[in-house]
Amino acid sequence: MSTLTLVLGLLMSGVLQTVYSQTSLQCNANSKLKRIVIKNPANINQDNCVYHILPHSSNVCQLLIEFQQFELEPPTYRADVHTLECEDHLAVGDFHLCGHNTGQHLYLPFNVAKGTKEIALAFSLANRWPQSKWNLVVTQLECSKANKRMSFSSLWNMGDNMGLQNMRTLFTAPTFAKTICPKVNEDILAPAGCNQYYTQPTGTIRSFNYQENAASYYLPNMNYVVCIKAGPDATMIEYQASKFSMSLELPSLPGYDGDCHSYIQTDGRREDYLMIPQSHVANSVNIVPTYYCGTSLQTRPSLIASAPFIMYFSSDSFTDETETGFSINYRIRTA
Repeated sequence: MSTLTLVLGLLMSGVLQTVYSQTSLQCNANSKLKRIVIKNPANINQDNCVYHILPHSSNVCQLLIEFQQFELEPPTYRADVHTLECEDHLAVGDFHLCGHNTGQHLYLPFNVAKGTKEIALAFSLANRWPQSKWNLVVTQLECSKANKRMSFSSLWNMGDNMGLQNMRTLFTAPTFAKTICPKVNEDILAPAGCNQYYTQPTGTIRSFNYQENAASYYLPNMNYVVCIKAGPDATMIEYQASKFSMSLELPSLPGYDGDCHSYIQTDGRREDYLMIPQSHVANSVNIVPTYYCGTSLQTRPSLIASAPFIMYFSSDSFTDETETGFSINYRIRTA
């Protein structure tokens, strides 16, 4: 058997699975594996379910959480006091999430080098909503430049100079993770400050708890940054909203800039907005807002923006029936 055949056999035999993935992490347990899968218990019989993510290595700098399935009790809207409250919810970082978030994702800073010891994903389930389901893929991303991709020719040469026992040692999980595995997070590591990062040239960006055909509201007290990967030949990005409905201080206003965001703090003022820097309305270069609210993106043609391709979403503590959220298609353009 050749060295390369042995290497490939070891790769295919589950070593990667051992190093990078663990399924069914139990409530109130911890894991330091690079990639884990977290699923809801078959029976939710406790008020709290916390998953503790410990650093995989000292190079970890971000945590990526992919919501392959996320269904918690919808938030409770009280029209009399204009509040929206998540009762059963997930608390992680600065985020409190509930309702429908299947298909969403989050990036969180995980600054191990600066002393961060863990990130906790804490589900509060006081109501024990019977339809609660979650299936999260959690990946620790590393910023070190030392983890270079190793070619198969390098593996071949390494194997030729090692005995079988040393090869066995090489493929133990800690050694394998440090010396053999390719740097799988290289293309998905987000720019600093991004809470969501879209890496494909086309896609759809939705507000949290957005539902296409159901009455739902985006969540209050949210502040996060959405980034889109530009690519080497990108010159601009085009946005087209299929749905865009946010609060507006005065319904008669068009929903741009000062209509959405005041530079003077005013108690009770509606301050929900989506900020898109360096953007303009596609059919009118004279309309060049930065802040959007109301239905300004629903009732206008597409937007064009130049790099960097980012959005910033902010919602206040006030909720009304207009705050049903957004679904925005984007397309990276090269001309």
